[in-house]
Parts: sequence; C-alpha cells; structure tokens
Amino acid sequence: MKTPTQENFYMPAEWYQHECCWMQWPTEFFPINATSSWSHFDLDKGRLAWANVANVISRFEKLKMIVHPSDSKSALNLLDKNVEIFQTPIDDAWCRDTGAIFLLNEKNQLGGVDSDFNCWGYKENFEQDDKVAKFMINEANAKYFKNDMVLEGGSIHVNGQGTLITTEQCLLHENRNPHLSKDDIENNLKKFFGVTKIIWLKHGTDEGTNGHIDNVACFSDTGTILAMTCSDKEDTYYDLLSENLEILKTSVDQDNNPLKIVELEMSKKRLIPDDDEPSSYINFYIANDAVIFPIFGDDVADQNAMKIVKSQFPNRQIVCLDGHDILMGGGNIHCITQQQPKALL
Repeated sequence: MKTPTQENFYMPAEWYQHECCWMQWPTEFFPINATSSWSHFDLDKGRLAWANVANVISRFEKLKMIVHPSDSKSALNLLDKNVEIFQTPIDDAWCRDTGAIFLLNEKNQLGGVDSDFNCWGYKENFEQDDKVAKFMINEANAKYFKNDMVLEGGSIHVNGQGTLITTEQCLLHENRNPHLSKDDIENNLKKFFGVTKIIWLKHGTDEGTNGHIDNVACFSDTGTILAMTCSDKEDTYYDLLSENLEILKTSVDQDNNPLKIVELEMSKKRLIPDDDEPSSYINFYIANDAVIFPIFGDDVADQNAMKIVKSQFPNRQIVCLDGHDILMGGGNIHCITQQQPKALL
C-alpha cells in the first residue's frame, strides 16, 4: 500500500476550515489507575467538563461524540441536541490520542491515519480505543491509511506547510517504539503526515503521556510557534522550558526561514494534588471562528494568556472554559478533541 505522502496527502494545520470536531465521552473504564496524577479524576465532574467543551464547540462547527453504548444516557442528558452521537465500545475519552489524524490531498480529498495506540505505554486497557481511529475514518468516508508505529495525536503539531514539532521525551520513549531509531521515526512522520522538517524539543511537562507537545508548544500560524515558558528560576520547570525555548529560537521551518516564537507563561498554580505538573495554556482547540481555551483560576496568568492567545488569533472569538476537571484526568481541551478538515466530497 502506498503511504499518504506518495498519494500527495498531508496533515493540514489546525486552523484550516473544519468539517467537524470529534470527541469521546468519558466512560466507566476511564484509566484513573494509569498514573497517580490521573487518580484524582472525578467521572461526574469530568463528564460535565467534556459536555461543556462539546456544547461550546458545537456553536462553531459540527460536533461528533463517540459514546460507549452503556454510557448513552449520561451523554444524552448533558450534551446539546445538535451534538451528534456515535455509539461504539471505547475505553476512555482522549480523542486527540486515540482518534484518527485526518489528512487532505492536492485535490482536497479526505484521508485518515490510523496509528497504533498502546495507552501511552501500556498504562491501562486500550484494545477498544485502538479501534477508534478506523471507526472515525470509516464514518468520515475518508481514505484509510494504517500506520504501524505507535503514535498519539497529542505528540505532534504541524503548520500545514511541511514543518512538524514534537518532543524527544515522548516519541523516543522506550514504551512507544523501542525498535525504531530517531531516523526511523522521522521517516515515518514524513511518510504519513506530508512533512519535510521536524523540530525536536527535549521536554514536555506531563509524565502521564511522557511529555506530549500539545502542553508545551503549538503553531499559531505557518511561521509562528506559541511556547510555554516559565520566568521563575526557582520553579522546577524553569530549566526544562528554557531549554525548549532555546531550541525553538534557533529553529527554522521547511523553507529554512526562522520562526517567530511567542512566549506564553505557564500558570504557577499546581492544581493536581501531590503532583508538580503545571497548568498549560497551550492545550487549546482552534475551532472555526473560535479558540476554545482553558483557564485555571490563576487571575494574573489567565489574563496574560488570554491576551496573548487573542493577539495570535485576532479574527477568532476566544472562549474561556474552566480546565480544572479535565486536567485531573491527564490533559486538557486539545487532548479531548480532534479536528476533521473540510474536504471536497
């Protein structure tokens, strides 16, 4: 079978016009025992938070929610009527990581990549979630591409022009693809997502996913990267985020052009009990005409982050939602969403 790149498919940037957004409804099987930090997740509060995100996004684009058949009642009770429900067995609710990564080709036709999923390194049951990507691709009537490399959607971000950013902490972690070298992984990313340039940051901030990129950096346009930073030299993340920042400042895009780096200060609040993970403002979702953005009750940091994000997306409405109860499960708004770009039928 030909790879997506061989058939002229590529991964569009997140701000490309969407057909819809996909999510998964939190299940009774949510992997709260996978890590100590995830054990603080409250299912009832989590479902309210997921519903809040879904209902807001549905004001700007179609929202398709994948729901385990046994959880249909709670979904119907909390989701707005314009949210479309798809029933299939699932294990948890992190659609960015378990779901398909959608592509477009030169004719604006839709494709989808189904990568292997092993629950962030075999942390919990995952067999049902490993089938979600194929389910989404079939429902979307997209061309199916199987990628045998373990890869979660939250571990990569693209500018849609040929550049991808990721972290060594995640993609080179021994519980992902220990049989593959860094060159092997780069070649896979190029074959499946239509990129020619890969920027490797050293660190993420969350141990549960082994440092996904979507907590620490993202493109806000084709030549600009928003980067999580820390100004407090006494903070445990100061050195790690400063190292990431220095890499970005000396990086270039697919055409060898320097990138503009916009610093986005993290919240100093540590919200997860007995855990040092910072709260990330990078973990937002770019919807049609809007940015759905987490805040954490840290007034100074929240206001600063909103100002910076608005400066990067001046033509989109910034909708701020409380990210606390999603964070308790191991991620935030970007982690629970997956965009499907608009294609020609």
